[in-house]
Amino acid sequence: MRGVMKKTSLAMIVFLAACTPSEPSSPPANATSTPAPTATTATTTASTTTATATASAAPAASASAAPDEKSAKTVPDIEYVPTPTNVVEKMLEVAKLSKDDVMYDLGCGDARIIVTAAKKYGLKARGYDIDPVRVEESRANAKKAGVENLVTIEQKDIFEVDLSPATVVTLYLLPELNVRLIPQLEKLKPGSRIVSHDFDMAGVEPEKWWTIMAPDHRDAKKLREHYVYLWKTPLKKTAAKK
Repeated sequence: MRGVMKKTSLAMIVFLAACTPSEPSSPPANATSTPAPTATTATTTASTTTATATASAAPAASASAAPDEKSAKTVPDIEYVPTPTNVVEKMLEVAKLSKDDVMYDLGCGDARIIVTAAKKYGLKARGYDIDPVRVEESRANAKKAGVENLVTIEQKDIFEVDLSPATVVTLYLLPELNVRLIPQLEKLKPGSRIVSHDFDMAGVEPEKWWTIMAPDHRDAKKLREHYVYLWKTPLKKTAAKK
């Protein structure tokens, strides 16, 4: 569904560029109503919509668009893998969106999440990706869907984005990238929602999580379990394990 980037100073095995992350953590069968497993259950090499995905890992994010004036980086840290349509719908459902929300998608890929949200709910949304190709694709998709007046796409390092204007943030990133975003996520207004595809966030307790069967990005005829996590602000920090 989308793409993400990493800072040039960090060497990670994430999906945007080269390394292949491992599979997403697997919640128990009753995941729909039970709190999600802690982020420690997801390996740091797990794949994401924007990360290089392994056999059953989530898609990796890649950001493609002409570089902006502030950053010359255009090569994603993880491979781009789109989020399945039914998973997108679930993410929007659990976010409980309204026209008054402002949605930010970090590692937006082809912008399918925010384009769908803008078209269905009439809300304003912003997508951020480091890959110029993905940025161009996202803008084209917003225009094709007739929501270019609601959707803004920027080529930018997601770790440099001010998230404070957002009321909803969507992610499809590796667990360690989710953790790196915590300082930015803590600046969201109280009651804001954070929704992640496949990967949790170590040290932060989710409100809920769900299991959804959807196609595997390597083989559309094959289904695998996908996970959707929901957090609300202020974030509920968990005690560090000894």
